[in-house]
Amino acid sequence: MLLGLGLATTAMATAASKPLRHAVRVGSYRVERDVTPGRNKVVGTLTNVSPARIHATRVKFRLFDARGRAIGNAVDEVRDLEPGQTWKFHAQARGNVSRARLLRVETE
Repeated sequence: MLLGLGLATTAMATAASKPLRHAVRVGSYRVERDVTPGRNKVVGTLTNVSPARIHATRVKFRLFDARGRAIGNAVDEVRDLEPGQTWKFHAQARGNVSRARLLRVETE
């Protein structure tokens, strides 16, 4: 069962005094339910659209139940994402998750 569709977004990671180094694009994402109750995941894609390799990238999602109540977070991380490379994330989402919202993308 697929739930909680997300929209594509571009995230830019910058430090206040440094020029733009990393840019990523998050494609659509969704909640996938596992056959085991409470073991779901948020799956989607993230692409390095910058000219530089990204040493570490982390996506973080807020999770919601069927009534719209926040019930937790889901996080996934990848190392060494080359320019133009797309990563398919699988953030573990515990609980009775109906939808997810992207909170942030962190890059190093």
